Amino acid sequence: MRTLITSSLLLLISGVHAQPLTPDQAVAIALEHNPEVRSARLEARSAELLNNVGHAGMLPTLDAVGSYAVDNSATKQTFFSGDTREASDADQRVLDAAVQLNWTVFDGLAMFAAKGRAAATEELGRAVLRQRVEATAFEVLDMYYRLVQFRKAIAVQREGLRISQERSRIAVTGERHGSMSGLDVVQAQLDVAADSAAVLDLQVQEAVTVSRLNALLGRDPSTPVLVVAEVPDADSLGLRQVQEAARQANSTVQQARLERVAADHQVRELRGALLPQIDVYANYGYTASTSAVGFLQSNRSIGPDHGARLRIPLFRGLQARRAVQVAKLDREQAGLEEEQARLTLEEGILNAWATYSAAMRRVALETLNLTGARKQGEVALEGYRIGTLSGIELREVQLGLVHAERRLLVARYEAKLAELRLKWLAGALV
Repeated sequence: MRTLITSSLLLLISGVHAQPLTPDQAVAIALEHNPEVRSARLEARSAELLNNVGHAGMLPTLDAVGSYAVDNSATKQTFFSGDTREASDADQRVLDAAVQLNWTVFDGLAMFAAKGRAAATEELGRAVLRQRVEATAFEVLDMYYRLVQFRKAIAVQREGLRISQERSRIAVTGERHGSMSGLDVVQAQLDVAADSAAVLDLQVQEAVTVSRLNALLGRDPSTPVLVVAEVPDADSLGLRQVQEAARQANSTVQQARLERVAADHQVRELRGALLPQIDVYANYGYTASTSAVGFLQSNRSIGPDHGARLRIPLFRGLQARRAVQVAKLDREQAGLEEEQARLTLEEGILNAWATYSAAMRRVALETLNLTGARKQGEVALEGYRIGTLSGIELREVQLGLVHAERRLLVARYEAKLAELRLKWLAGALV
């Protein structure tokens, strides 16, 4: 932990002219190297490859087959004339080879349902990928702006520490001249120690945030990170625009819809198993055989044959019908999940909007409070210097200033986070 803090400080000292990592650059790195995003991208690619007419069973199959058999059985043949033919080691050899073409031209439209399900699965894979991308981008931006906030808070706390050190110096000087007591000196030194500990606590939180951000970016957690100096102001959004965009582009709702579409295709695909199936076939074969006994010493045939086959399912232990019934239940369940996803989205937007609105108002309020706290701090420090203000009173003013600074930092961070969450719900984050 100390090594990470030290390396971050060295980066800030030695890389004064280095360009900070921007939020957009951080998201781009994460989408390229984050393991979860890469895994989701591979799954989406697999679904894309499976979406083809061949996998759905729409194309014919062509096979080359062949066999060679040798039979050395003992054979005894008795004819109606009374003659017999007998051999103890009757050699019989058969060579068979063919090219076989089979094409299912009708299977109760199951192949078309399978193709539709594959297309829905491909779209579902893209929706899942997008959902993973959005979640990763949101967490990256969360950690990024949290890091900005911690580093700004460290600077604020160090300024408070500087005031405490100045107060300690004034107390020591006052004790020498008899205007202050030893108790004032001790109290001032205790406040310096407390402020120093607060700085260390913030540095630990900064180090943890750096590690998490680097992990999201898919790189060594100890990599130093240079970020921008301030959390930018949250964008101005409109509730109605967010709601309309979310209903069209929210990845969670899209995923639920595509799962319902895939379930509907699954029902139609299973229904096809209850209907007749028609296949057409064509073969081109070669057969050659020799026999030690029998009517023919050798036989050879070569040439094509073709035809059609009809298969009508009559009874299969009710398995196909049960499968259709289960698929219908799955489809109904998928429809309910889609409805629930839409309700959850509407609720989430309203909750996020309430948080966003409150955060924006809080930023404005804390900005005004900080202006007053800074003026009060300047007056209090000067009053303490000339002896019109006690150390305890100065400490209260000092803590009030630090807290006002920290509250504004938190308010700006929470406002930005609320804005990002609304954009995520609206499908506009990336």
